[in-house]
Amino acid sequence: MSPQLTQNIITGDRSVTVNGRRFHYIWLRDNCLSPKYYHPTSFQKMCDISEVRAIPKPLNIELKDEKLIVDWDEDPPHRSIFPISWLMSHAYDDNQEDQPIREKILWDKAWLDVNPPEWVNAQSGDSQTWTNQLLTLGFTVIKNLPYQDLDKFVSSIGPVYYLAKYGRYSTVKAIPNAQDLSLSAEGNELSPHTDITFMSTPPLVQLLYCVENLATGGESLVVDGFRVARDFQQHHPEYFEILSKVPVKFEQFYQEWEYYVSRTTPIIELDKNGLVSAVYFSHKNFGSELPFEQVEAFYEAYKTFFSYLKNPAYQYWFRMEPGDCLLVENFRVLHGRKAFNPSSGLRHLEIAYMDWQYFAGREDFHRLKHLYELI
Repeated sequence: MSPQLTQNIITGDRSVTVNGRRFHYIWLRDNCLSPKYYHPTSFQKMCDISEVRAIPKPLNIELKDEKLIVDWDEDPPHRSIFPISWLMSHAYDDNQEDQPIREKILWDKAWLDVNPPEWVNAQSGDSQTWTNQLLTLGFTVIKNLPYQDLDKFVSSIGPVYYLAKYGRYSTVKAIPNAQDLSLSAEGNELSPHTDITFMSTPPLVQLLYCVENLATGGESLVVDGFRVARDFQQHHPEYFEILSKVPVKFEQFYQEWEYYVSRTTPIIELDKNGLVSAVYFSHKNFGSELPFEQVEAFYEAYKTFFSYLKNPAYQYWFRMEPGDCLLVENFRVLHGRKAFNPSSGLRHLEIAYMDWQYFAGREDFHRLKHLYELI
C-alpha cells in the first residue's frame, strides 16, 4: 500500500498513523473490537493471533464519525472499527511522550503549609476527598472513624496483606521483649522509614489507626520519599546513582515465630523511564552486606540521603488522636514518630496493609470505564 494522507490518517505498508500516533496493522487486527473477537462483557480478546499466518493487510482505511474503520484483506471479509478515543488511550508509539496516568504532587513542609490538606470526617466527609489525597500526596488522615467500623473500612480498600503471624492487624503498644522497635517498652523514637522492606511484597496501602493515645510525646511523622529523592538527585547525582543501582539487604529476625526473612534491593527504585518508582528505606532493618570496595562510597551516599529524610523542611508532624486513621502509600511516603513516655499513658495503634493495586484499580475503573462503553 503506497503512503497516502487521508484527513488525520497516514497509511503505510505495515502501520497507520492516526493523529500522530502509529499503530501496526498486526496490533490492530489482534485488538479488533468486533463482537466476534472481543467478548462484550468481560472485554477479553477472543482472536487467536497465532492463527494469522501473514502480516494483516487492509483493503481500505478511513476515518469517519471519530472512528477508524479498517476493512481487512481477508476471506471472508472482515471489518474492524476503533473509536479514536479508545485508540489514543491505547497508543504505544515510543516516539511520543508518555502522558501521566494520574498526577502525583511531590510535597515538602512548605508546600503543605501553603496547601494544608483537608482531613475528612469519617461520619460526614466525602470519601473521594481522602482517596484523591492518597493518590496524589501519598498519604491522608481520616478523622473520627469508630473502632467498630475499622474492619469494614479496611475491607473496602482492598485485600489485606498478612505479615508473618500478626494476622489481619498488627497491634502497636509498648511491650517488653518486643519483636520490633516500634513495640519497644522504652517508647523509642522511630526515624523515617517504609515498612516491610525486608520482604518482596506488592505495593501496599498502609493503615495506622489510633485506638488510644494518652502518652506524652509520640507525635507522628510523614515524609514524601519521592520529593526527597528528586531533590537528592538534583544536588547529589553521584550519590543518587549509587542508591539507585547498588542492591542492599534489609532483614528481619522473628525470634518468637522462628522466621528470618530478607530482601535485596536498591534503596531507590527506578522505572523504565528512569523515574523514581519506589523508595525502600528502613535503617532499623538495613543489613547491607556490600562488597568491600563499595562500603565507604555507599555509606557517604546513604548518610547524606538519611540526612535529607531527617531535614525538618521535608517533615510533616501531627499528633494522632483516638479515631484517627493515617493511610500512606508505602514505598513512597515514609513515616515515623517521636519518642514517647509509656508510663504517662497508653499509646495504642492498629496497623494493617492492603494491596495498593486494588485501591488504585477501583479508581482506574471509574477513570477508564467510558472507553469500554464505546466498544
